[in-house]
Amino acid sequence: MGNVKLFIEGFLVGFGKIMPGVSGSVLAICFGLYERIVASLSSLKELKKNAKFMAIMGVSIFIAIVLGSNIIKYLLVNHYTKTLLFFIGMVIPGVFPIIKNVKNSDLTPPRVFLCTFVFAFLLILNTVGFSSNEVGAESYLHEFISLVLCGLVDAASTIIPGISGTALLMILGYYERIITALANLLTFADLARSILVLVPFFLGMGIGVVLTAKLITYLFRSHRAFTYMLITVFALFSILGLFMNVLHVASGVELLASSIFLVIGFASTVLLNKLFGVEE
Repeated sequence: MGNVKLFIEGFLVGFGKIMPGVSGSVLAICFGLYERIVASLSSLKELKKNAKFMAIMGVSIFIAIVLGSNIIKYLLVNHYTKTLLFFIGMVIPGVFPIIKNVKNSDLTPPRVFLCTFVFAFLLILNTVGFSSNEVGAESYLHEFISLVLCGLVDAASTIIPGISGTALLMILGYYERIITALANLLTFADLARSILVLVPFFLGMGIGVVLTAKLITYLFRSHRAFTYMLITVFALFSILGLFMNVLHVASGVELLASSIFLVIGFASTVLLNKLFGVEE
Protein backbone atom coordinates (compact mmCIF):
# COMPACT_ATOMS: atom_id res chain seq x y z
CA MET A 1 0.00 0.00 0.00
CA GLY A 2 2.89 2.31 0.69
CA ASN A 3 4.08 2.06 -2.92
CA VAL A 4 0.54 2.67 -4.21
CA LYS A 5 0.24 5.79 -2.04
CA LEU A 6 3.64 6.98 -3.28
CA PHE A 7 2.59 6.37 -6.90
CA ILE A 8 -0.61 8.41 -6.43
CA GLU A 9 1.30 11.25 -4.77
CA GLY A 10 3.88 11.20 -7.58
CA PHE A 11 1.08 11.26 -10.16
CA LEU A 12 -0.42 14.38 -8.53
CA VAL A 13 3.03 16.03 -8.40
CA GLY A 14 3.55 15.25 -12.10
CA PHE A 15 0.16 16.62 -13.11
CA GLY A 16 0.84 19.73 -11.04
CA LYS A 17 4.16 20.08 -12.86
CA ILE A 18 2.47 20.73 -16.23
CA MET A 19 -0.27 22.98 -14.85
CA PRO A 20 0.80 26.64 -14.71
CA GLY A 21 0.17 27.90 -11.20
CA VAL A 22 0.17 24.50 -9.52
CA SER A 23 3.78 24.11 -8.43
CA GLY A 24 4.84 20.48 -8.50
CA SER A 25 7.54 21.19 -5.91
CA VAL A 26 4.97 22.75 -3.54
CA LEU A 27 2.81 19.62 -3.83
CA ALA A 28 5.93 17.52 -3.14
CA ILE A 29 6.49 19.60 0.01
CA CYS A 30 2.88 19.03 1.08
CA PHE A 31 3.25 15.27 0.65
CA GLY A 32 6.54 15.28 2.58
CA LEU A 33 8.50 14.17 -0.50
CA TYR A 34 10.44 17.33 -1.39
CA GLU A 35 13.52 17.04 0.83
CA ARG A 36 14.02 13.37 -0.03
CA ILE A 37 13.76 14.11 -3.76
CA VAL A 38 16.19 17.04 -3.62
CA ALA A 39 18.64 15.07 -1.49
CA SER A 40 18.51 12.16 -3.96
CA LEU A 41 19.08 14.45 -6.93
CA SER A 42 21.99 16.31 -5.34
CA SER A 43 23.92 13.26 -4.10
CA LEU A 44 24.76 9.99 -5.87
CA LYS A 45 24.97 8.27 -2.49
CA GLU A 46 21.44 9.40 -1.59
CA LEU A 47 20.19 8.46 -5.06
CA LYS A 48 21.39 4.87 -4.60
CA LYS A 49 19.88 4.79 -1.12
CA ASN A 50 16.50 5.98 -2.44
CA ALA A 51 16.59 4.11 -5.77
CA LYS A 52 13.17 2.41 -5.36
CA PHE A 53 11.56 5.60 -4.10
CA MET A 54 12.92 7.62 -7.05
CA ALA A 55 11.94 4.91 -9.56
CA ILE A 56 8.30 4.95 -8.41
CA MET A 57 8.27 8.76 -8.38
CA GLY A 58 9.84 8.94 -11.82
CA VAL A 59 7.37 6.53 -13.43
CA SER A 60 4.30 8.09 -11.81
CA ILE A 61 5.36 11.65 -12.71
CA PHE A 62 6.12 10.65 -16.31
CA ILE A 63 2.73 8.96 -16.75
CA ALA A 64 0.93 12.00 -15.31
CA ILE A 65 2.81 14.37 -17.62
CA VAL A 66 2.07 12.35 -20.78
CA LEU A 67 -1.62 11.85 -19.96
CA GLY A 68 -2.09 15.44 -18.79
CA SER A 69 -0.37 16.82 -21.88
CA ASN A 70 -3.20 15.56 -24.11
CA ILE A 71 -5.79 17.38 -22.01
CA ILE A 72 -3.86 20.64 -21.97
CA LYS A 73 -3.07 20.40 -25.69
CA TYR A 74 -6.81 20.16 -26.46
CA LEU A 75 -7.60 23.17 -24.25
CA LEU A 76 -4.89 25.35 -25.78
CA VAL A 77 -5.95 24.49 -29.34
CA ASN A 78 -9.68 24.98 -28.82
CA HIS A 79 -9.95 27.47 -25.91
CA TYR A 80 -6.66 29.40 -25.88
CA THR A 81 -7.75 32.66 -24.21
CA LYS A 82 -9.96 31.00 -21.61
CA THR A 83 -7.22 28.48 -20.78
CA LEU A 84 -4.53 31.16 -20.38
CA LEU A 85 -6.77 33.30 -18.17
CA PHE A 86 -7.54 30.22 -16.07
CA PHE A 87 -3.79 29.54 -15.74
CA ILE A 88 -3.11 33.18 -14.77
CA GLY A 89 -5.76 32.91 -12.07
CA MET A 90 -4.06 29.75 -10.79
CA VAL A 91 -0.64 31.44 -10.63
CA ILE A 92 -1.68 34.53 -8.62
CA PRO A 93 -2.40 32.92 -5.21
CA GLY A 94 0.97 31.17 -5.24
CA VAL A 95 2.81 34.50 -5.08
CA PHE A 96 1.54 35.53 -1.63
CA PRO A 97 3.17 32.72 0.43
CA ILE A 98 6.48 33.45 -1.32
CA ILE A 99 6.33 37.19 -0.58
CA LYS A 100 5.69 36.44 3.11
CA ASN A 101 9.19 34.99 3.33
CA VAL A 102 10.72 38.39 2.46
CA LYS A 103 10.93 40.90 5.32
CA ASN A 104 11.39 44.67 4.97
CA SER A 105 14.88 44.33 6.45
CA ASP A 106 15.81 42.00 3.58
CA LEU A 107 15.14 44.69 0.95
CA THR A 108 18.65 46.14 0.81
CA PRO A 109 19.54 48.43 -2.16
CA PRO A 110 21.91 45.89 -3.83
CA ARG A 111 19.29 43.11 -3.62
CA VAL A 112 16.50 45.35 -4.91
CA PHE A 113 18.71 46.55 -7.78
CA LEU A 114 19.65 43.00 -8.80
CA CYS A 115 16.02 41.82 -8.63
CA THR A 116 14.93 44.80 -10.73
CA PHE A 117 17.64 44.00 -13.27
CA VAL A 118 16.53 40.36 -13.48
CA PHE A 119 12.89 41.39 -13.93
CA ALA A 120 13.83 43.87 -16.69
CA PHE A 121 15.97 41.24 -18.44
CA LEU A 122 13.08 38.77 -18.37
CA LEU A 123 10.74 41.39 -19.86
CA ILE A 124 13.19 42.07 -22.69
CA LEU A 125 13.57 38.33 -23.30
CA ASN A 126 9.80 37.97 -23.45
CA THR A 127 9.47 40.90 -25.86
CA VAL A 128 12.24 39.75 -28.19
CA GLY A 129 11.55 36.00 -27.86
CA PHE A 130 13.79 33.21 -29.13
CA SER A 131 11.30 30.62 -30.28
CA SER A 132 11.53 29.47 -33.86
CA ASN A 133 8.84 27.65 -35.81
CA GLU A 134 11.24 26.51 -38.51
CA VAL A 135 12.27 22.90 -38.54
CA GLY A 136 14.84 22.88 -41.32
CA ALA A 137 18.27 21.38 -40.74
CA GLU A 138 19.91 24.83 -40.84
CA SER A 139 17.70 26.08 -37.98
CA TYR A 140 17.67 22.95 -35.83
CA LEU A 141 20.91 23.83 -34.05
CA HIS A 142 19.24 27.04 -32.86
CA GLU A 143 16.17 25.11 -31.79
CA PHE A 144 18.25 22.39 -30.10
CA ILE A 145 20.09 24.97 -27.98
CA SER A 146 16.81 26.78 -27.20
CA LEU A 147 15.16 23.54 -26.11
CA VAL A 148 18.12 22.65 -23.90
CA LEU A 149 17.80 26.09 -22.28
CA CYS A 150 14.06 25.52 -21.85
CA GLY A 151 14.87 22.24 -20.13
CA LEU A 152 17.26 24.05 -17.79
CA VAL A 153 14.57 26.65 -16.98
CA ASP A 154 11.93 23.98 -16.40
CA ALA A 155 14.29 21.97 -14.21
CA ALA A 156 15.09 25.02 -12.07
CA SER A 157 11.39 25.78 -11.64
CA THR A 158 10.75 22.13 -10.78
CA ILE A 159 13.21 22.22 -7.89
CA ILE A 160 12.52 25.77 -6.66
CA PRO A 161 9.19 25.94 -4.76
CA GLY A 162 6.60 28.42 -5.98
CA ILE A 163 7.75 28.94 -9.57
CA SER A 164 5.53 27.73 -12.41
CA GLY A 165 7.85 26.28 -15.04
CA THR A 166 5.02 25.80 -17.50
CA ALA A 167 4.15 29.49 -17.24
CA LEU A 168 7.77 30.38 -18.04
CA LEU A 169 7.80 27.98 -21.00
CA MET A 170 4.63 29.65 -22.32
CA ILE A 171 6.33 33.02 -22.11
CA LEU A 172 9.41 31.69 -23.91
CA GLY A 173 7.16 30.34 -26.66
CA TYR A 174 7.93 26.63 -26.29
CA TYR A 175 5.19 25.32 -24.00
CA GLU A 176 2.72 24.31 -26.73
CA ARG A 177 5.48 22.65 -28.75
CA ILE A 178 6.67 20.59 -25.78
CA ILE A 179 3.12 19.70 -24.67
CA THR A 180 2.28 18.59 -28.22
CA ALA A 181 5.41 16.43 -28.40
CA LEU A 182 4.53 14.79 -25.07
CA ALA A 183 0.91 14.23 -26.11
CA ASN A 184 2.01 12.63 -29.39
CA LEU A 185 3.96 9.96 -27.51
CA LEU A 186 0.71 8.16 -26.77
CA THR A 187 -0.61 8.26 -30.33
CA PHE A 188 2.76 7.82 -32.09
CA ALA A 189 1.74 10.77 -34.29
CA ASP A 190 4.67 12.71 -35.76
CA LEU A 191 6.96 10.64 -33.54
CA ALA A 192 10.19 11.74 -35.22
CA ARG A 193 9.38 15.40 -34.63
CA SER A 194 8.45 14.68 -31.02
CA ILE A 195 11.81 12.99 -30.45
CA LEU A 196 13.65 15.98 -31.97
CA VAL A 197 11.86 18.24 -29.50
CA LEU A 198 11.98 16.06 -26.37
CA VAL A 199 15.60 14.81 -26.54
CA PRO A 200 17.23 18.26 -26.13
CA PHE A 201 14.51 19.37 -23.69
CA PHE A 202 15.05 16.37 -21.40
CA LEU A 203 18.81 16.74 -21.79
CA GLY A 204 18.52 20.27 -20.45
CA MET A 205 16.21 19.07 -17.69
CA GLY A 206 18.61 16.32 -16.65
CA ILE A 207 21.51 18.76 -16.36
CA GLY A 208 19.34 21.42 -14.77
CA VAL A 209 17.82 19.16 -12.11
CA VAL A 210 21.22 18.06 -10.79
CA LEU A 211 22.73 21.56 -10.86
CA THR A 212 19.63 23.24 -9.39
CA ALA A 213 19.28 20.67 -6.60
CA LYS A 214 22.83 21.45 -5.48
CA LEU A 215 22.38 25.20 -5.99
CA ILE A 216 19.05 25.44 -4.16
CA THR A 217 20.48 23.56 -1.19
CA TYR A 218 23.30 26.10 -0.97
CA LEU A 219 21.11 29.17 -1.58
CA PHE A 220 18.48 28.32 1.00
CA ARG A 221 21.22 27.57 3.51
CA SER A 222 23.35 30.67 2.87
CA HIS A 223 21.10 33.30 1.18
CA ARG A 224 17.53 32.35 2.11
CA ALA A 225 15.98 35.85 2.02
CA PHE A 226 17.57 36.84 -1.30
CA THR A 227 16.58 33.49 -2.81
CA TYR A 228 12.94 34.15 -1.96
CA MET A 229 13.25 37.65 -3.46
CA LEU A 230 14.40 36.14 -6.77
CA ILE A 231 11.65 33.52 -6.64
CA THR A 232 9.15 36.37 -6.18
CA VAL A 233 10.57 38.10 -9.26
CA PHE A 234 10.09 34.99 -11.39
CA ALA A 235 6.59 34.42 -10.03
CA LEU A 236 5.47 38.00 -10.76
CA PHE A 237 7.03 37.84 -14.21
CA SER A 238 5.13 34.61 -14.92
CA ILE A 239 1.84 36.41 -14.28
CA LEU A 240 2.74 39.47 -16.34
CA GLY A 241 4.20 37.41 -19.19
CA LEU A 242 1.13 35.18 -19.46
CA PHE A 243 -1.17 38.20 -19.46
CA MET A 244 0.89 39.80 -22.24
CA ASN A 245 0.42 36.59 -24.27
CA VAL A 246 -3.35 36.88 -23.81
CA LEU A 247 -3.34 40.51 -24.96
CA HIS A 248 -1.58 39.49 -28.18
CA VAL A 249 -4.37 37.13 -29.26
CA ALA A 250 -7.60 38.30 -27.59
CA SER A 251 -9.84 41.27 -28.35
CA GLY A 252 -11.22 43.43 -25.56
CA VAL A 253 -14.65 41.84 -25.86
CA GLU A 254 -13.25 38.31 -25.74
CA LEU A 255 -11.05 39.23 -22.79
CA LEU A 256 -14.00 40.59 -20.85
CA ALA A 257 -16.24 37.65 -21.72
CA SER A 258 -13.57 35.16 -20.64
CA SER A 259 -12.55 36.95 -17.42
CA ILE A 260 -14.69 34.57 -15.35
CA PHE A 261 -12.06 31.89 -16.05
CA LEU A 262 -9.48 34.09 -14.29
CA VAL A 263 -11.69 34.01 -11.18
CA ILE A 264 -12.26 30.25 -11.50
CA GLY A 265 -8.50 29.65 -11.79
CA PHE A 266 -7.82 31.80 -8.72
CA ALA A 267 -10.47 29.94 -6.71
CA SER A 268 -9.10 26.57 -7.90
CA THR A 269 -5.61 27.25 -6.55
CA VAL A 270 -6.99 28.58 -3.26
CA LEU A 271 -9.04 25.38 -2.92
CA LEU A 272 -6.04 23.17 -3.79
CA ASN A 273 -3.92 25.03 -1.24
CA LYS A 274 -6.52 24.38 1.45
CA LEU A 275 -6.91 20.71 0.49
CA PHE A 276 -3.15 20.11 0.57
CA GLY A 277 -2.52 22.28 3.61
CA VAL A 278 -0.63 25.14 1.89
CA GLU A 279 -1.30 28.30 3.84
CA GLU A 280 -1.81 31.58 2.04
